[in-house]
Amino acid sequence: MSSVVAGIGTSHSIMLAPGHHELWATRAEQDQTDTGLVDAQGTPRTYDELLAQADGRFDDQLGAEQWQSKWDEAQAAIQRIRDDLIALEPDLLLIVGDDQRELFYETLQPALAVFMGQKVQMSAGQVPHDVPPERADKIREFLTWLGCDGRAHPGDPDAGLHIVRSLVKQGFDVASMNGLPGDREFGHAFGWALGPMLTGTPWAEATMPSVPIMLNTYFPPNQPTSARCYDLGVALANAVADLPGDRRVAVVGSGGLSHFVVDEEIDRQVIEAMRAQDAEALRSLPEHRLDSGTSEIRNWITVGGASEHLSTQWVSYVPAYRSPAGTGVGLAFGVWS
Repeated sequence: MSSVVAGIGTSHSIMLAPGHHELWATRAEQDQTDTGLVDAQGTPRTYDELLAQADGRFDDQLGAEQWQSKWDEAQAAIQRIRDDLIALEPDLLLIVGDDQRELFYETLQPALAVFMGQKVQMSAGQVPHDVPPERADKIREFLTWLGCDGRAHPGDPDAGLHIVRSLVKQGFDVASMNGLPGDREFGHAFGWALGPMLTGTPWAEATMPSVPIMLNTYFPPNQPTSARCYDLGVALANAVADLPGDRRVAVVGSGGLSHFVVDEEIDRQVIEAMRAQDAEALRSLPEHRLDSGTSEIRNWITVGGASEHLSTQWVSYVPAYRSPAGTGVGLAFGVWS
């Protein structure tokens, strides 16, 4: 009988990339003109409004020494994930990630989609259309580092089809995909899990099969609720239990936690609920606080449901502030097995 042997939660921020001292400062400068910033309550705010609210609270979090310490802590957690995966020896990854217009168009956005294709084709550093030309090369460089490098990773059509059929039987309406729409390719949520996250493992040369599972975390009006995400995780574990072949499966939640404004309160609520495997706390996380990049917490909630039968091994949280306005990323990593 197949089983979920591991639940993995991992951030996938470009703040994890090499050359982070320059990058964190550059991103902080870009935040000053970002029109998509929201506060802890999901209210749109300008950078200047956030700066005024911060009133110097984050100043001691900034600078090369602080950034180096936080970056080192995050890198150690990523290596710990690799080491744990090597010890657990999974033979299939279910990657729960969000699509940010890499695959789906504004004209069609499924709340939940499962990929059943032969290969998981990564984009080749494709830069979003709204990025200014003077920033395009740098963004392309970091997207490539995040795994958007044009490589094709093996999918698992049989496992994908089985999961779709099982989810439908369990009451989920699923968009099934046996190929990619138009000229679209997979984005960084999946590139990270199949690329940098596995660096140095036996599967680093693109040999680990995977089934990408796309959640619409970002875009209204059909974002799944916290409760629905948790129940999806439970349903994925049920689907794996019936998967032929005595497979050892790891479920990876890619993304999060809070960004592009760090919200330590919601991050710590998530971390504590995940550590305690508190299903009710995860199912009741307020949707109005899961906006913008913070919406990727939904991927972690799904892992919480899929790993409710496992034990918490460790969780690491690094609030990575990059500006005095409190912008940055709540970097988080964890393993359940």
